[in-house]
Amino acid sequence: MVSHATFELASPKPITESKTKYNYVVAHLPPEIATVVRDVIIQPDSSDPYTDLKIKIIDRCSESKTQEIRRLLAGESLGDRKPSELLRVMKMRAENHNIDDSLLLELFNKAMPVPVQTILASISPITSDKAAEVADRILAISPNSIHAVSSGGDGSPSSSRNQHRSTTDLLREEIQALRKEVAVLRRSRSRFRTQSNSRRTRSQSRENKLCWYHFRFQDKAQKCAPPCSYKGNPMQESRGGGLFLWIYLTSPVHQGP
Repeated sequence: MVSHATFELASPKPITESKTKYNYVVAHLPPEIATVVRDVIIQPDSSDPYTDLKIKIIDRCSESKTQEIRRLLAGESLGDRKPSELLRVMKMRAENHNIDDSLLLELFNKAMPVPVQTILASISPITSDKAAEVADRILAISPNSIHAVSSGGDGSPSSSRNQHRSTTDLLREEIQALRKEVAVLRRSRSRFRTQSNSRRTRSQSRENKLCWYHFRFQDKAQKCAPPCSYKGNPMQESRGGGLFLWIYLTSPVHQGP
């Protein structure tokens, strides 16, 4: 399309008349674009032919570009690939067309199995990259079931209803399976923490060699039973060796803390 600056810099004076601009543009249109707006060239707008032509060129060329991209990517199917791999291939094939993500998402969804399409349709907003990520996770859960549901049916209303029920049942089963896995993991972690705390308590008791009173009441213990290595025990012998001699102190004067 001829830029606006071309008319502004025209000599000997700028071109402002719509009909003159229209004639100039038509004379310089590439054949492929002239074919797209052939009807506009044959019968130009009477009030503002240049603006009308410009709008029609932009709209129709955009439509042609979209159709070209659709034809380019129409042959791409999922097959044995992961959805994310399919999306990468689609992006590579359309990298020179500056494809809009909404169009890419539409074409990607059409290549997915019907159950996956159903789930992706319920997520909004979503990008093509996010859709591929979600589709990867769905197919990783139960790929055989998903493909079986997708390929089944003959297109009749009865078949569509059966397929919908099959999809719903499949998703319900997968959700229940995930819930069971989460419940098992939670119970396993709970038992692990309980056993770990119990072992830690017994280990600390053995390592410190505390008597029951000091282990239970620590500084508030009123009694002590040998052997006990509680710090500050007035009857603990030095580390020089020998047996520890422990005496129960019952008098208020000598009774330990």
